[in-house]
Amino acid sequence: MARFQLVRDENGYGLKDVLSNQRALVIDFLSPQMHHRRAHGGKKELLLKAVNARTGLEVWDCTAGLGTDSFLLAAAGCDVTMFERSAVLSILLEQALLSLKKSGELQQVSNRMRCVREDSISFLKQARQPPDVILIDPMFPARTKSAQVKGEMQILQRFLSKDENARELLRLAIDSGVPRVVLKQPATGTGVPGFEPDFSLSAKANRFDVYLN
Repeated sequence: MARFQLVRDENGYGLKDVLSNQRALVIDFLSPQMHHRRAHGGKKELLLKAVNARTGLEVWDCTAGLGTDSFLLAAAGCDVTMFERSAVLSILLEQALLSLKKSGELQQVSNRMRCVREDSISFLKQARQPPDVILIDPMFPARTKSAQVKGEMQILQRFLSKDENARELLRLAIDSGVPRVVLKQPATGTGVPGFEPDFSLSAKANRFDVYLN
C-alpha cells in the first residue's frame, strides 16, 4: 500500500500519510491562519517586500506547494500563476481556489490566481514572454526536529522530499529575462552556488534572495 493517499470526506480532498496519525493535509485559503497573515501581515511580510508587490504585478510562482505565498501576493493585488508539477497538490490547490471563489469577500483575490499543472522547468524552457517577477521556493531539507515545522509542512516535506532542481530552475528564471527573481531560502541557507543575489531580506526562519535583471 502506498504511504501517501488522496482521501476524500464531506469537506473535500486531502493528502494522508498512512504511516502517521496526523490529519490529512488540506489547503485552505480561508483558514484563520491565512486570514491573520492577510489582515495583519501587510508591509511586515518580507515576501511582499522582496517581490515589490503591487496591484497588477504579474508573478509566476514556480513552486506553488501549499499556495501560501501565491495567496498573499494575490491579496496584495498581484496577478499570480501557480505552477505545480505534483498532480495531487494541484488537485488540492484547485479545490482551495474553488472554495475561495465561493467565499464572496475574497472572490476578487481568487480572480487574480490560477493554477497550472505543469513542471515549471519545462514551461520556462519554452516560455516566450516572462512576467514581472518569478518566485522560487524550493522544498527545504527536512529538519532534524520535526516539531520545528507545522504538521502540514511535515507531510509536505515527506511527500515531496528535497528539491534537487533548484539550481536549474533559478538559472532558467534568470535567463528568461524577467526583471526580478525571488528565491526563498531557510534563514541559514547557503544559497545557490554560482548565483549571487543583488540583495537579501532575512527573518528568523526565512530569507529572500533577490536577483535583478
